[in-house]
Amino acid sequence: MTSEERFTQTKVGIFILIGIVTIGMMVVYFGRLGEGVRNYYNLRVEFPNASGLLRGSEVLLAGAKIGRMVNDPIILPDMNGVYVDLRIFDHVKIPSASEFTIGSSGLLGDKFVQIDLKPGAKDSAPIAPGTTIKGTNGGGGLGGMAEDAGALVAELRTTVGNVNSVVKKLDSGLLNEEGIASLKETLKNLQTTSSSLAAASAKVDGVVAKAETTIESGKGTMDSAKKAADELQHALSDIRALLREVRQGQGALGTLIANRETADNLRALVSNLRKYGILWYRDGEKSKSPAPER
Repeated sequence: MTSEERFTQTKVGIFILIGIVTIGMMVVYFGRLGEGVRNYYNLRVEFPNASGLLRGSEVLLAGAKIGRMVNDPIILPDMNGVYVDLRIFDHVKIPSASEFTIGSSGLLGDKFVQIDLKPGAKDSAPIAPGTTIKGTNGGGGLGGMAEDAGALVAELRTTVGNVNSVVKKLDSGLLNEEGIASLKETLKNLQTTSSSLAAASAKVDGVVAKAETTIESGKGTMDSAKKAADELQHALSDIRALLREVRQGQGALGTLIANRETADNLRALVSNLRKYGILWYRDGEKSKSPAPER
């Protein structure tokens, strides 16, 4: 083997070694082996039923992987459920206002621990390492659907039983021969009552029409009376004004009544016109003594 061939093989070996190391590092970093070099803290979660959870099941926070289960579900001492230990990445701080449930990736998929953030959960304090948390069973997966279907079937059976009971009561109490005859009689009475109501309604319509005519006539009479009252009011106002002028000696009538001299002169004028006429008029009648003005 020449030195040139040896050099070529050496370069190929180094290249293969670098590739193997790179692949190994990627496997360690992205696989489960990479979790061993990360820092983490433990949490304990108690579930009423952890069916489907296995050791190594993933822990997801809002869909993101943040850890794994480190053991299979263990029964609680009081037999009221099971608990599982979770290993959470140290850089993930879970808010205390979070809900731990069991989720499923599909109808027959693997189960995992799902952490749901409630509204305003991000403002709550983080869960301290080593804390025991109460979890709830989610309704996902085929098991949850089966449970829901069972409850639905039970409610459906109850509803069907109630319907059957009502139908039996109708058959025995209402839909027998006596009940049907009574129903026919009731319908006949309703028809007669409807006819009577129609006739009464026609009479009421006539009465209403007459009442409307009477009201219209009354409105015309009231308008005429109101107009006459207004005219009378205006006449009374004119009479009051005339009397006020007479009392105050204003106007022609007030002057004749209040001024005696003017009245005497008017009397003398009328007497001369009667005695001498218009063409031969002369002031032939004098008042003896003028009366003082009042």
